[in-house]
Amino acid sequence: MGEAKKRSARDAAFRSGLTPDEAIVADTALAVHRKFLVPNEASGMCYRMAFFLAEYLLDRHGLQAEPKVGYVYDGEGDIMTSHAWLIYNGKKTDISLTRTQFSGVPTGALLILDHEVSTGAAHYSYHDDRSPEAVMAAMALMQDPHVGPIVRHKESEHSQMKAREGSSPLRRAYLDMAPDGFTFDRLAALIDTP
Repeated sequence: MGEAKKRSARDAAFRSGLTPDEAIVADTALAVHRKFLVPNEASGMCYRMAFFLAEYLLDRHGLQAEPKVGYVYDGEGDIMTSHAWLIYNGKKTDISLTRTQFSGVPTGALLILDHEVSTGAAHYSYHDDRSPEAVMAAMALMQDPHVGPIVRHKESEHSQMKAREGSSPLRRAYLDMAPDGFTFDRLAALIDTP
């Protein structure tokens, strides 16, 4: 059996094991990836996509999914990167790591309810907190005159997003402040369109 047929069989087995609500989560996440992220070549949107998925699933389907702001690790060095993904029934959905913001950062899998729909250049692990080594590496980078301001900005952004993750009103306010105009309503209308 060829690789494409094996992947198709794995995808079919995955789909057949989903509950009806999990199928809604999977279909929604794939629609956001296909209708927004890919055609717009969008990157650096992990917080927005995790928050949007949680809000959309609640608004349109009454499903409670948890956006998670934490860290991902590609297995190289000590750096762990701030990132956000969605948790539903204890399973991770990550649609934004397929498009990384910086050219030197490897892409990750398109992950739907713990199922790898497609692979990335690196295999990432997901963490609530950084390891002590990663904390020390971040502190060292903050002292670097070239990258320090960027790292300090990312640290502040992570804290702000972490404060929003458990609050639907704060997530919605963040989505509605989108500088590119892709507010919750605009994204939702895009996903609602057949």
